[in-house]
Amino acid sequence: MNFSVLDHYNGFVSNNFIKKDINQTNLLNEISFAWDEYNKNNLFFSKKKKIGIYVYGSVGTGKTFLLSLFSQYSKVGKKIHFNHLMNKIHETINLNKNNSKNLELFIKEFCKDIKILFIDELHIFNIVDALLIKKIFHILEKNNIFIMTSSNFHPSDLYKDGLQRTDFLPFINHLNKNYDVISVAGEKDYRRITLNQSKTYFTPISKDTEEEFNLLFNRLVDVNNLTTKKIKIKSREIHFSKCSANVAYCTFDFICNTNLAHEDYANIAKEFNLIFIEKIPKMTNDFTDQCRRFISLIDMLYENKCSVVILAESPISSLCKISNLSKEFERTASRLYEMTIIQAS
Repeated sequence: MNFSVLDHYNGFVSNNFIKKDINQTNLLNEISFAWDEYNKNNLFFSKKKKIGIYVYGSVGTGKTFLLSLFSQYSKVGKKIHFNHLMNKIHETINLNKNNSKNLELFIKEFCKDIKILFIDELHIFNIVDALLIKKIFHILEKNNIFIMTSSNFHPSDLYKDGLQRTDFLPFINHLNKNYDVISVAGEKDYRRITLNQSKTYFTPISKDTEEEFNLLFNRLVDVNNLTTKKIKIKSREIHFSKCSANVAYCTFDFICNTNLAHEDYANIAKEFNLIFIEKIPKMTNDFTDQCRRFISLIDMLYENKCSVVILAESPISSLCKISNLSKEFERTASRLYEMTIIQAS
């Protein structure tokens, strides 16, 4: 009996890593069918044949997990986050003036020995990427690479209201015509379910709590495909170096010991749905500025319905020891209690 991708999926179910979901098994069947059809009669390429799949849906529905699962099962696939891919391509094409040649050489080398490329979290927010992505897909298709991509957006909603979007519309039409565009059905947010079943406020800071904190992060992201994100902060950018899709990992020092304001934290909250913040100290008078920023950060995360996982020196009730901020911190404490599941302490 042949081992199928559904057997692979059922292995995760039997080991209690996930719960079986009919919407997910249906998606795996659709992916398998598209891949099988693509491999039929390769010498007589049919214009009607779909040359890739485009899976879209809301955050936490399992898109990345399922496409990663198929990519690993296929033995001929490679996965890369869209941001990571674009960073590599920008570095490559800026080496000299022959951008088109550099781009083609990079993609041929990058896709050597594979037949499937899974591009995770496709999103287009600037005109440079809007122009580049068309060329990237064209070169991949020319080299007979089956493209799988995940996105939070339907193709028709990509680069919405973007500069010179009319130049981008032919690419949208290309996706809709030549790719299996599949919506992930279902209302379950598996990331939210995992968070609801987990402790998300860890204290004190110790080897054990650090291990638990990192294990939860590893459950929610693909640690082998972490990427970086640049968030525009007024006239500069702040670089989150440990991200996956809409999840970020950072230290208290990084996010609260930097000259950031309310508006900056609002931009960060719009970019991420979940932030892991480690090494939050007990805030005494020496941390007054950092505490004010922390208050502002939690306000913005709360108002944007973001989630937070925290590794702190003290329980919430004794985290702030700054007398002139005690009243203000009461609101922050209340929001933290609501946003996290607290261990007894």
